[in-house]
Amino acid sequence: MNLKRGHLGVVGVGLGLFGCVLLIFAANFTLHAENEDRRVTEAYQGFQDGKCQSCHPAIWREWENSMHAKAWVNEIYQAAAQHIPDRETKCDQCHAPQPILMTGIGKMPKLRGRQREAGVSCLVCHLDAEGAMNGPAASAETYFHANVTNPIYILPTALCATCHGQESVPEHDQVSSFLESEFADGNASCATCHMPIVKRLQSTTSHESIKGRKHTWRGSRSVTQLKRAATLQLQYTSGKVDVKLHSRTGHILPGGTLRSIVLEIVFLAPDGTERQKQHITISAENENRLLPNETRVYTFDTAAAKTGNTIRVRLIYQLTSDTPESRRILMAEKTHIIP
Repeated sequence: MNLKRGHLGVVGVGLGLFGCVLLIFAANFTLHAENEDRRVTEAYQGFQDGKCQSCHPAIWREWENSMHAKAWVNEIYQAAAQHIPDRETKCDQCHAPQPILMTGIGKMPKLRGRQREAGVSCLVCHLDAEGAMNGPAASAETYFHANVTNPIYILPTALCATCHGQESVPEHDQVSSFLESEFADGNASCATCHMPIVKRLQSTTSHESIKGRKHTWRGSRSVTQLKRAATLQLQYTSGKVDVKLHSRTGHILPGGTLRSIVLEIVFLAPDGTERQKQHITISAENENRLLPNETRVYTFDTAAAKTGNTIRVRLIYQLTSDTPESRRILMAEKTHIIP
């Protein structure tokens, strides 16, 4: 009996110690979770108070002039989204998303409840669940937040695909076609074209300029980017003209379902009078968008053209179907005078 009591006593002590360990573990887990929540809240408050801007002025200036910064407040977006009944589950969550390192890279983002006017902010792409800021190697140390070196920023296509690779939202799915192209087989990524390398101070704690990616995400509103997107060649023979159109983009062109490109051919008299005009609209609606690196030849009848007439071929970009002519962008142009 004494031995049994002693044994039970040891068991009781053991269970008591185990219970204490569980309580300590639970307390530490709760404290850790509370600390993570606090750091995430501090990151949002720091963004609101301008700490991102004050510590990273060069990167901030790039971002604040980008369409990412204007993703929520953009007038074209807000006007279009008003006609989408379920905009909060189809559109809004990519224009004001919660940090995607928290909700899951590649998964449909979740709409955040605060700071929506900041659009796709620094926190969206860099803040993790522990309140640390993720980025590529060589980020300067700081006292405001923890830094985490994350390899995904070397080839960030998977990161970009969170918003630009959702097949259920074809309006802005460029990544799906990119992944099926030859560009994806090498070391190219979305950043290769849309975040060119620049040399600058990463932050106010940096001692020297280093190479990094420019946070402007040049795209369909950049004249320079659009002029690089495609080339035209014109070949005239009696009675017809062949126009060779070559896409130089790494994804489908035009990249969004709301965008369109017009291939226009005009015959002009020697005095500049327009004699004849033809055009072809390339769009998702017409199901004739160009694949990455695709080349097409369009043949136009020129029987009505006369000696001395000028053949002018232009490639014109329209952001939306109702974009006024004055705001359409000339991507490429070729002319030929009929001998």
